[in-house]
Amino acid sequence: MTTIYGPLKFMADEFMKNVNDRAKEVLTYLYPPVRMYEDNGEIVIEADMPGFDKKDIKVTSSKMSIEISASRKSPENVNMLLDQRPDKIWKSVRLPVELDHDAAISAKYTSGVLYVRAPIKGLKTVKIE
Repeated sequence: MTTIYGPLKFMADEFMKNVNDRAKEVLTYLYPPVRMYEDNGEIVIEADMPGFDKKDIKVTSSKMSIEISASRKSPENVNMLLDQRPDKIWKSVRLPVELDHDAAISAKYTSGVLYVRAPIKGLKTVKIE
């Protein structure tokens, strides 16, 4: 038995799939949320990136920014009912200071959080006597 609700339900389902796809695209640019602070002459960036594998994360730096990119594969051969997590991310974090590229920049990924530490150029700590 066919009712008028069949076509309406189909259209509503297709509309929601489109909304979910657009939400994932927006999250690609907003995600991951970051925290940035200065610690002992270094800029520290913490990026929440649960679900990514360390080998799929790339961090690059320029004079005034740190770029974070990553990708992951969605599960295959499953009947996906809802998927709002982005498969790829790219985030450029503008820095308020210039980085010292002669010194080492380090990155560590633990428990779904990426930690990037980069020394600040020209920053000298003054010892107070």
